[in-house]
Amino acid sequence: MLLSAIKDRTHDFYSNTWTAVDGWKPSQAYREKVLSLDPKGKNDPLRASIAWLRQSSAIDEQDETTIRELTEERNRLAHELRNVLSGTLKHDFEEYFPKLVALIAKIDRWWIINVELATDPHLMGREFDEDHVIPGSLMLLGVLEQVVLGDDEEAWETYQNIMSSYEETRS
Repeated sequence: MLLSAIKDRTHDFYSNTWTAVDGWKPSQAYREKVLSLDPKGKNDPLRASIAWLRQSSAIDEQDETTIRELTEERNRLAHELRNVLSGTLKHDFEEYFPKLVALIAKIDRWWIINVELATDPHLMGREFDEDHVIPGSLMLLGVLEQVVLGDDEEAWETYQNIMSSYEETRS
């Protein structure tokens, strides 16, 4: 989800052509305004998108540090998966998961406020309390966190509230 929040939304924002075979195709502007920002000059979409988000004030230096931390932990767990599953290598889910959730929420909230709401002709010019803008990704991650940490009843209640709100918006 973090990679999607960082890379995919930036890619899709600068895409102007869609095909059933390949999906969204990035425009020349994506290459010029995003890929060119890769600090290593290799047009890497992840590094470039992080730089673009930083340039757009969607994330800050601390967020970049957190992205590196999360990436290192993900790589460590992926390379040591057998040891993690057997219990010989410990990992600190409680430390990293809240950081992951906060970062995804921050990036998704930025996109909603600065792109989606700002360009919607029905909502342009209206003020929104950023704390009350709740991305769908945040709701899903909240349920996952409750399930993983063993709070099944609270997870079920959260899920029911989400579905109830969804049904209300459809009526």
